Parts: sequence; structure tokens; C-alpha cells
Amino acid sequence: MKTSEKIKNSTLTKKIGFIFILAILLQIPMFFINGIIRERNYSYTNMVEEIGNEWGKKQTIAGPFLIVPYEDVESTLDYNNSQKEIKRKVERYYIVLPDRLDTKVVLNDEVRKRGIYKSTVYTGDINIVGQFPDLREVLPANINPYSVYIGIGMSDTKSLMKVGEFKVNGDEIQLESGTGVSLDALRMGISGRINPDIWQEESVKFSISLSLRGNEGVEILPFGKENHFRVESPWKSPSFYGILPSEKTIDDTGFKAEWDISFFVRNYKQDFTDSSYPSINLHEGKVGVDLYEGVTHYRQVMRAVKYSILFIMLSLFVVYIFEVTSKRFTHYVQYGVVGFSLTLFYLVLLSMSEYFSFESAYLIATLMVTLPNAFYIKGVTENKKYGVGMFLFLTGIYAILFSILKMEQYALITGTILIMLVLYVVMYLTRNMKEFLEE
Repeated sequence: MKTSEKIKNSTLTKKIGFIFILAILLQIPMFFINGIIRERNYSYTNMVEEIGNEWGKKQTIAGPFLIVPYEDVESTLDYNNSQKEIKRKVERYYIVLPDRLDTKVVLNDEVRKRGIYKSTVYTGDINIVGQFPDLREVLPANINPYSVYIGIGMSDTKSLMKVGEFKVNGDEIQLESGTGVSLDALRMGISGRINPDIWQEESVKFSISLSLRGNEGVEILPFGKENHFRVESPWKSPSFYGILPSEKTIDDTGFKAEWDISFFVRNYKQDFTDSSYPSINLHEGKVGVDLYEGVTHYRQVMRAVKYSILFIMLSLFVVYIFEVTSKRFTHYVQYGVVGFSLTLFYLVLLSMSEYFSFESAYLIATLMVTLPNAFYIKGVTENKKYGVGMFLFLTGIYAILFSILKMEQYALITGTILIMLVLYVVMYLTRNMKEFLEE
């Protein structure tokens, strides 16, 4: 092997090795940039949660249900004499759930802002109608009701805006806060005393309308033997969980979803005592709708960072191709300048996405990286076409990255295919590398 060829091969080996080492070293600033992204995302999450809690938490609608207080006898052992049994009267509650429950929820979303942060919240209009069974057929013989209450459970009563109607058999009920029931889903809410003679009626019909605030979404518990739920909103990207809707429509005007659910989806009966707690789980068979916001701009930047080492390494390798083909020596420092400028893309993208839409921020960050590098390579190689080539290459890989970030379901397969295409292009461009080295 000739001495000149040995020198060229040695130089090739050193440059290729340097590119790999530099790409790895550039992960140090990427590590700190990733830390900044996580910190900003943490602040964003806390602020959104704070805004949501001040406006109203996720609402869970439980009910309505009838509350029948009764006296019971509780036996306990005397601590001073374990053989002696003490009996005392206690007040318990018998809970009766409706035979038929028809609930309609209309969620009107709006955006609340605090500084650079914003959170999607909603105002919900809820209409509930239904019917309770004949209490004479439900209540045990040993229970003689001296009063009957009707209640409805809500997970966040401080966000209840108004009660438009709360009628039982046509009579308006005087309401008070709380239900007095210790069961988890029924503890928070509102209740009111109804006509004590109501238990002698063959059926107890109710109609309720109220407005409340919340965030994230809403849940409805299927307390009826027969349940029909309807939820609608102008929000275009709902996420359903629990029992999925039997019918749904999602379009540019929002979504509408309906459920027809029987009481067989849960493992508790239509009537029980509060002493059954905690053996029953009232959240079984729930219906849930979240106002899904999709991937936040912080998440998108985090996903972009995961591809950084690959894109930086490809870009540095392209610079080396330009060096060989232009026969202009590129110093190690110049490789470092190009590599470090590529890491700043993610910091620019993060900062811009907090003030502009992600698409606009991505465009700004791309131009702030591709244009300076294009002019820099033009100056290094003293050839305009290499500057244009660098601009087209960087524009291409950032376009690939953008397409990956926008495809949530097919991001992995799309990213893999596009990156392989870039690799094939690089392989094509370097197929005659030996000829360039021998010249």
C-alpha cells in the first residue's frame, strides 16, 4: 500500500471515529436540554392541575338515590369486661336506587389561561329524570321510616353553579349540602327531605337539572335498573372509558355518545344499607368521558429529542461527505460548531412552542438551524452548491421528524421507514467514496 493511501485511510479512520465520538459527546448538552424540557413540563402539569382544581375537578355524578334513616342496635364488648356485651342504638341509612335513570350531560368547553399556560375546562348542564320503586315493596319489615331524603352524589360540590330544578312527584325539594351517607361515592353531594308519606306512593318520579363546572371529563354511575345516558359536547377528541358507548358520533361539530346499560354490569343491589361499606364498590360499571387534549407540545419536544443522536450523526456524516467531495479540509472545531448548533434546535423548539402553535414553533426552529448551517457549510467548502445541499438535507430530515411527531399511532413505523430512506440516500451518495479518496 502506498504511503499516500495509508495517510488517506488514516485520516478517514480518524474523521469517522471523531464523528461518532462527537455525536456521543453532544448528548451531554442534549441531556441538559432534556432536563429543561422535563422541568417545564412539570411546571405546566402543576399549573394545569391548579387551574383545573380552582375551576372544578373531574366530576362524578352518582344518583339520585333515596336515603331512609332508621334506628338499629349495635352490640360491642365492654373493654373493662370482655364477657359483657353492650348494646346501643345507632342511626343507619337504607339506600334505594332508581328503577329507571335517564341522564343527559352537555359539556361546553373553554380555555382558562394563566401566564403562558392554559387548561381546558368545561361547564356542564345536566338533566336527570327517572323513577324509584314502590318503597313498601323494597324496605325490610323491621324498618319504619320516620323520614325520607333524596340525594345526588357529586365528587366536587364546590363547583356546583346552580340547581335549576329538583322535583319529586312534582314537588320542589328544599336542598342542603351533604348527604349524611358514609359511602364513598355518596358522601359528597346535595340532598333534601321529601314528603314523609312518599313511601306509600306506588312510584316516586324525579326530575333534576343542574349546572356545574369541572375539568378533564365526567363520570356517571349506573344506579338505575335501566340506565340511558347521553353525553354531548363541541369537543372534537373525546376519550371514552369504563363501559363504552353503544352509539357515538364524532365530527367537526363535536361528539355525541349514548349508553343503554342494565344493572347487571355491577355487583351491588338496588337497595342496601350504609353498613355494607366497604364490601361494595359503587364505581363498578361507570361511564367515563375525558376531554382528551392529545399530546402536549412538551411531549412532542421530548419525543423529538429521542431522535437527536441519529439526526446529529447523519448530519455530521453529510458534512464529512461534503468535505471529501469538495476537497476542502474541514477542521474538527467546525464539525463541533455544526453539531452543537443542531442540539440548539430542540431548545429553540421548546421556547417557541410556549408562545406559538407547535407547527409555527417547529418552522421557526427549523429555519434558525438550517439557514445558518447552510451558509456556514458554504463558507467552509467555498462552494454554493454544498450550502444548498446542506439546507436541503437538514430541511428533509426535520420534515421527516415533524411527520413522525404528528403521527401518534403510526409514528414508529413511519419514522423507521423514513430514516431508512435517508440512510439509503446516504449510501447512494457515498458509493464512490473510494474514487474521491484516490483523486
